[in-house]
Amino acid sequence: MKKLEEKIIKKIYRMEAEKTIGQIISEVSLAILLFLSSSFIFSVIVEILNEQASFDLFDFLRDDFEIIRENFFNNSLIFVQELPQPLIYILIGLLLTIVWLLYVFTKNFNKIKNKLVLIYKFWFK
Repeated sequence: MKKLEEKIIKKIYRMEAEKTIGQIISEVSLAILLFLSSSFIFSVIVEILNEQASFDLFDFLRDDFEIIRENFFNNSLIFVQELPQPLIYILIGLLLTIVWLLYVFTKNFNKIKNKLVLIYKFWFK
């Protein structure tokens, strides 16, 4: 009877270990994928803005304060209008997803850490 109990406990621990490691791998790989795609989209946006010479609108910042004050609002509106809106929306969505994923990971960090410690103690004691 004792061997049967140990066998069942080992199977349960193995299932929990696989579940925990799978959860960690999936969350980390999703975070890396989202970060890489966000950085790619950001670089595409910057490249589009460079091709359009949109950053030239901010050359007036080298002038006097009076000129900056007069032209800042107009130049900012023109810059916002030249942004590629669909890519900006995708980038904002990806960044919000990354923030949500980091929130969930930090919220569940103690649970995951405790599971890993228990698995380590069970297999390597």
